[in-house]
Amino acid sequence: MLLIRLRARIRETTSTSDSGFAIGAVVALMAVSILMVALMSSSVVYAIGFSTATRAGIQAQGSAEAGIAAATVGLENGTCSGVGGVYQSVAGQIPVYRAVVYVPGGGGWVQGCPAAGNTNVRIVSNGTAANGGVSGQRGNDSKTLESILGPSTQPTQIAATGPAVYAYSSSNFGGSGTLVSVDGSSPKVMISTGDVNCNGASSGASDLVVKNGNLTMSGSCSVTGNVWTSGALTVNGGVSIGGNAVANSISIPSGTIRGSAWSASTTSLSGGSSNINGNLTSTTTTFNSGGVIGGNVWNYGTITFDWGSKVIGNATGKSILYTNRPSTLGSYTQIAAGPGASPYAQPSTPSVPNWVDYNYDATAWTGFTPVVLPAGTCSITTLRAAVTTIAGGKGLIDARRCTNGLTLTGSDQLAISNDIAIFANTITIGNSGGIVPSAPARVWLINPDATANGTPTCASGESFSVSGAPVFKNAAGTIWDSVMMYSPCDINISTGVNFRGQVFAGSATINGGASIGYVAIGLPGVDLSTGATGGSGSTTTTRSVVSTRNYTGG
Repeated sequence: MLLIRLRARIRETTSTSDSGFAIGAVVALMAVSILMVALMSSSVVYAIGFSTATRAGIQAQGSAEAGIAAATVGLENGTCSGVGGVYQSVAGQIPVYRAVVYVPGGGGWVQGCPAAGNTNVRIVSNGTAANGGVSGQRGNDSKTLESILGPSTQPTQIAATGPAVYAYSSSNFGGSGTLVSVDGSSPKVMISTGDVNCNGASSGASDLVVKNGNLTMSGSCSVTGNVWTSGALTVNGGVSIGGNAVANSISIPSGTIRGSAWSASTTSLSGGSSNINGNLTSTTTTFNSGGVIGGNVWNYGTITFDWGSKVIGNATGKSILYTNRPSTLGSYTQIAAGPGASPYAQPSTPSVPNWVDYNYDATAWTGFTPVVLPAGTCSITTLRAAVTTIAGGKGLIDARRCTNGLTLTGSDQLAISNDIAIFANTITIGNSGGIVPSAPARVWLINPDATANGTPTCASGESFSVSGAPVFKNAAGTIWDSVMMYSPCDINISTGVNFRGQVFAGSATINGGASIGYVAIGLPGVDLSTGATGGSGSTTTTRSVVSTRNYTGG
């Protein structure tokens, strides 16, 4: 278009008397136009080159960072020696990098893998752009990064194990508290030794397990799940078991097992308000003036019926005896030699853990900053200063020398922002006192057991009490996860306490409308589901970043 106009201009000017002057002007104009076109083309080429160079620089930087990340993960997982200290991308894959590991040596750095975790390491990573620059702009096609990592640490990985409430002894066990499931798991109450007399309104226990002892349920005691006891189970006073029952013997003067029942010896039902809604497997079964079994009976010995007795389903046994009639029986199959194994599968008994002697040991809390409080009275100011010292990290507060132990009463509220464990010989939390996290956190409240004998040893002066509607909520007022309470003594939880977590104690009392939302938390170094050591630790380590820079050698 420009040339057409120029030709037209030439024709116009040559038709005049001063055509020579006009031709010169046109030629000059053409030269300027050609120069402008050349300059514009050069600018476009430069812009394209600059743009591709910028893109290449970003890609190369990202590739070098990917190499640093790959080498760091390899060091933490212990794979350095297996790759000879060189981590590189697979041929043909993006990002493209080659990262080399160095260790201190010879007054500087030498290529190799760390023999131990207590030394710094150096990673030099070269990254290559997937799309290089064009038009001579190749300077950003590769980037090199250097990262210095500190010594490795192995963070504490605390296995979330154990029941909702564990009490080694049945002494003082009971109360009218409630256990509720938070995440769909089944809150279990486990008693290791002693006979248990449950006569409070413990209506929230999903499962109740008595490892070594008898269990008597009466009054307003109620279990929504299953019951296991190694000894005799007595269900009286209209008590309801929401699930199944497994015991050495079962006696129901007045009450209901809504699921099925298994008795290793005798089973007796008395009166019209004695019920097993499901099936019964027993050695001998006796009805006294009533009793109803809603399912079938599998009996290895004699079934004895009395006035008003009912088996809605079928009965199979060695023999049958009627002391009074009428009785209701769907059908009866007699096997003189005794029937074989019951067709009704008995639910497996949960494993009740051994007692865990747990004393203060800072080395078990890797990744937690230990703070030892001074001897004497430790006020809320003392505790807040300790939290400030931790500076937002995980904290381990040793309050064993505090003469008043851990005391959060009145309006004393301890604000935290991360996980915290507090060891104290006495723990008293009440009224409106409590612990308030600003971010999701776990709290361990621990009376130490310093005597390693496999049984709870409550030392003189030790105690653990939580009462009076204390605060276990976040800043928004929401009940938060998670609180672990441990003591070789009696943990007494009462009067409107509401928290999420678990209890592991010499004995436990949950009373006065207290409510525990079951969340397993555990303790480092042990498996609270079995009582065995272990249950913590990690196969990986972590290394902090000391410095990172773009590197040009030297």
